[in-house]
Amino acid sequence: MNTEASNSASKRKEMCLAVLNPEGRDATIDYAGGPGEYQKGQHPPINFHAYAAATQGKFCNSVDDVMGDGRFDAVLVLIRQRVGISLKAVKALKNKGHQVWVSWKEAGPYQITSQLLSSKILSHYQEILDLADGVLSPCTILPPRWGWITADTFVHKTRFIPTPYPVEFPQWDFSIPSEKRKGVMIGTREFFEPARNHLRTLAEAARLCAEADENVTVINSDKKAGRKILNQLEESFPESRLHVIDQPLAYDAYLRLMASHRLVFQLDRGSVPGQVAGDALLCRTLCAGGNSTIEELTFPDLCDDSRISLTDALEKIRNVLGDASAYENAIESSQQLAREKVSYSAVARQLSEFMNDLDG
Repeated sequence: MNTEASNSASKRKEMCLAVLNPEGRDATIDYAGGPGEYQKGQHPPINFHAYAAATQGKFCNSVDDVMGDGRFDAVLVLIRQRVGISLKAVKALKNKGHQVWVSWKEAGPYQITSQLLSSKILSHYQEILDLADGVLSPCTILPPRWGWITADTFVHKTRFIPTPYPVEFPQWDFSIPSEKRKGVMIGTREFFEPARNHLRTLAEAARLCAEADENVTVINSDKKAGRKILNQLEESFPESRLHVIDQPLAYDAYLRLMASHRLVFQLDRGSVPGQVAGDALLCRTLCAGGNSTIEELTFPDLCDDSRISLTDALEKIRNVLGDASAYENAIESSQQLAREKVSYSAVARQLSEFMNDLDG
């Protein structure tokens, strides 16, 4: 390494990040010891909790929780639907000299748009963008610039960094042997969220089920209305091939259910961060068909990133379902990409680089 590169590396530091969901429902969790093991009743170290866990930081629900702990290099404030609450938190932290980053809690582009529907909210949002030292996006589609912040300033302090998953920690490996996996699990759940494409997903799954002789499992989160639709859709499946889970599942039970399947299938077009795909990584199974960020990063040959048609994507899905060697190769490839791009260590490094770029 040359002297200039060595000096540059010596200036970089690993960071400790606090994530604040102001006045949120999730309890405060300190990740000083890392992600730990799954604990019933406690939010798993995924989604925004994972940014804190990956940096041995802390997930907080009040400004006071942050103020009482001096080890944080920055505080990531989540922008809630009630944007004024987040603005209040940003102001309080800035007044105490904290470096403040912000990110939308519901960060998909359609989700953000649906939350920016009044002049008051837009006014709060432009003030948040002006005050924030950094703007973090867990999606490849960045949040919109708004108000008096210049384009150059916005570009400088905005960064895409995916939500990390603890794929390098043995206690978060929920996989079972490949030969024990059967069927396809549907990744989406909501019939009444248009971007999820849930109805289309089930219709395509019925065709896959018939061609590949596989069972299909779906979780019904729409209660009686969802059950009624599913009862009608069941006629499209071969007899006894559609399995419906009506009761809510704890996170570990949900992961074990997912891990028992050969593949997770969805046609979600919301461009969201990608928890379903991240969950599939923890189960060491495949996720196919959607366009979430984690899918694009770790399942590039099976996702829908507009490079291939749905017909081609379905053909690739049929291939991994029917060819044991192709299936194992796809698993190995996705896990390697996960370690490189969305593991805790990989994302912690990206967060530290962001902090150093902002400080520079």
